[in-house]
Amino acid sequence: FRQKLDHFSKISSRLWPQRYFINDAFYKPGGPVFLRIGGSRTVYESWISINNTWVTYAERVGALLLLLEHRFYGHSQPTGDLSTPSLHYLSSRQALADIANFRTQIAEKMGLTENKWVAFGCSYAGSLAVWSRIKHPELFAAAVGSSAPIKAKANFYEYLEVVQRSLATHNRKCFQAVKEAFGEVRKMLRSRKYHSKLEYDFRLCKPMKFYSAMDKAFFLELLVFPLKSAVQNNRNKKNYKGEQLSFSMDELCVMMADISLGSPYYRYIRITHLLFKHEYSRCFPAHYREKLEVLLDSSIDHHNPTTDRQLFYQSCTEFGFFQTTDSKKQTFTGLPLSYFVQQCSDLFGPKFNHDSLNTGVISTNAYYGGLNVTGSKIIFPNGSFDPWHALGITKGISKDLPAVFIKGAVHCADMYEQKNTDSAELIQAREKIFRILQKWLKQ
Repeated sequence: FRQKLDHFSKISSRLWPQRYFINDAFYKPGGPVFLRIGGSRTVYESWISINNTWVTYAERVGALLLLLEHRFYGHSQPTGDLSTPSLHYLSSRQALADIANFRTQIAEKMGLTENKWVAFGCSYAGSLAVWSRIKHPELFAAAVGSSAPIKAKANFYEYLEVVQRSLATHNRKCFQAVKEAFGEVRKMLRSRKYHSKLEYDFRLCKPMKFYSAMDKAFFLELLVFPLKSAVQNNRNKKNYKGEQLSFSMDELCVMMADISLGSPYYRYIRITHLLFKHEYSRCFPAHYREKLEVLLDSSIDHHNPTTDRQLFYQSCTEFGFFQTTDSKKQTFTGLPLSYFVQQCSDLFGPKFNHDSLNTGVISTNAYYGGLNVTGSKIIFPNGSFDPWHALGITKGISKDLPAVFIKGAVHCADMYEQKNTDSAELIQAREKIFRILQKWLKQ
């Protein structure tokens, strides 16, 4: 789809090709059009073809399915690189304009102007679905924003608070063991006499005595990662090479309960060794320069497009969402907001600092309204275990702005394909969302 590079410029008329997919297998003429918005990930045809929940909804109401990739993510690359001047064109406002333009042009081209369009998305794409309905009620009849953070926040310390709470609710003993392991690492980091033990146990690539404050923070960030991914996504994930990318909460807890591995500290080391094995090769490169080198690369690998640099840029300019340890209510320490702001400057230049971050966050909330949602016919599904629910809508605002808060569910759970391991609450929630949508489509 030919898309404008800058929707807000009178002068520039540069175009670029935006990728989209279509599935008309269930479409009955005059039926609704479901547009799934791609967020900060590469989109795949499977999203529109296998039995993901929104696809089963389409089958039941005879809807046409469309899937649109977000600018600068995946194969939708407007400028050919990810340099800071290029990323100037990466923003949620440009993305919303892409969505509105796509919706208008495709409707005219395919004769779908009279049909009811519904926007779907999960996570950041869920926010875009919500905002599409708020900003363009004439284009979208309804929206479903699964696990959508609706309020931008620079210092998102609530994220790790929910990680703790969810893990403790899921398995208290497991949480206690994790807490003990982190306490041990914290104690060892503070005292020089333990540094050689830490180096040996974690197989660090360089001696602790050469660790800067940023190195130590990055080391702690890597240590928190297995917990964040287990709680947020709760899935055993491997990449195409079969390397372990994340564990489910149960798998993590089984290892944390395994006394044969030694104390909780050693059990947790085992988890990090398994997860970072492909990066370990010979040793654990837990220093900040390693992270910078990856994120400073502004080239695009067309075979395997990455997303981290773009995502970080949007965090530094629009959303914050930095998962800090700046609150009294948590076990974790060592990740202050300043650690993340320093990365904004190191990656994109000194203009990207505390002030620009705060200005960006305030501007985002002023433009979209934050948690003061107006409008109608928007559904807000969230999972109680998902740390992102802390910035979302978890209580219904009105009959036309219902929340579906799902006990024990993780990030975007309502959008996935149904499995026989799904809880009764999750299955009921999917049905509830469908019934509300069905009612609105009949109006």
